[in-house]
Amino acid sequence: MTHAAVVERDLSSLPFANLEVLIDEVAAIDTLQKRVHLKNGGECTYDRLCICTGAVPKSLAEHASVVTLRDSTTVEELVSRLPSVRRIVLVGNGGIALELVHALQGMQVVWVARHSHIGDAFFDRDAADYLLSELKTGWITPDIQGRSFGNAVGPRWTSALPSGPSERSITVENDCEVERLVTDRGDWPVTVKLTNGHSHGADLVVCAIGVAPNADWLPQELERSEDDGGVLVNRDMKTSVEGVWAAGDVCTVRSSELQPHWFQMRLWTQARQMGAHAAHTMAGVAEETGSGFTFELFAHVTRFVGKKVVLLGQYNGQRLEHEPESDMVSYSRITEAPESTFVRVLLLRGRLVGAVLIGETNLEEAFENLILDGLDLSTYGPALLDPDLEVDHIFD
Repeated sequence: MTHAAVVERDLSSLPFANLEVLIDEVAAIDTLQKRVHLKNGGECTYDRLCICTGAVPKSLAEHASVVTLRDSTTVEELVSRLPSVRRIVLVGNGGIALELVHALQGMQVVWVARHSHIGDAFFDRDAADYLLSELKTGWITPDIQGRSFGNAVGPRWTSALPSGPSERSITVENDCEVERLVTDRGDWPVTVKLTNGHSHGADLVVCAIGVAPNADWLPQELERSEDDGGVLVNRDMKTSVEGVWAAGDVCTVRSSELQPHWFQMRLWTQARQMGAHAAHTMAGVAEETGSGFTFELFAHVTRFVGKKVVLLGQYNGQRLEHEPESDMVSYSRITEAPESTFVRVLLLRGRLVGAVLIGETNLEEAFENLILDGLDLSTYGPALLDPDLEVDHIFD
């Protein structure tokens, strides 16, 4: 289980003789006539259509001092503005915020999160506290005056950010949101007022508060999710309209189609997997390629705070809200040598249903198999995480 490689290539270099690339925007889709109308006045017909329009970022406000991270173009804008920045207010608590707060060095950072702990979308408090302790390496408590009050970025996008002094000057504002932005106040281009009564002046506000499916403009006959407005699809990425598929952030997989250990998050890795599976089902080769196996188990590999992070199954109790609390148990461990690592597992009636692995634990393959096999691990108890236990032998 490793990071997928992402290579940027010119469209003309793609080696597919049957591929024609049109550089344009879609004005409308006629699903009855099976026509796609383009903004330049042209149109094209189709037998099968796959909608992959992604998601649109949520933004605080249109303001000269606000950058909303959403693609490689906005990352380039951020990079161009960093050299003159003394203080950044980072708003958000998801993957982009977690990566960015570790990458920003040599400047003051105020991190605003509406949850009680960092990385709420990915971690419970134990894992979040562990990551926060790792982040505090080289942490400087700042003396903040005024405290009285294009395409997806893909993996490792923070490598584009300029490096500076390794010290980090970070203030974390939990359990609050941005109330409003105020301009022309003293030495700062913008002042961020928070719902907890605190105020922070800044040169730049970076917004990373999530996305919404880019589906509002699509034909109404495409059934939508009542929860998030995404185009509803089944396990084969088919929509409610014959001949139309959807994949990636624009779609929402029907809850009735979800496998026990898989759920949807709007991650670039899932979008890539959905796109590949949609292509295979449209071409009628999904059974041969086995691309549908992707939806048997949620698995995400990334890096937060400079450490490898592996999330497996229902690692944070997703979709287990109606299970009796007495039927669930969680064990965790932290090791300090040879490298600091964190492991937490979640068991339901003795069977492993999810795991969080931070650092080089080398446990991801074994835990993936334990989740899929559904073995009863009740007899092991906390010893399941004993570093001396050879987990692979459980299958013997």
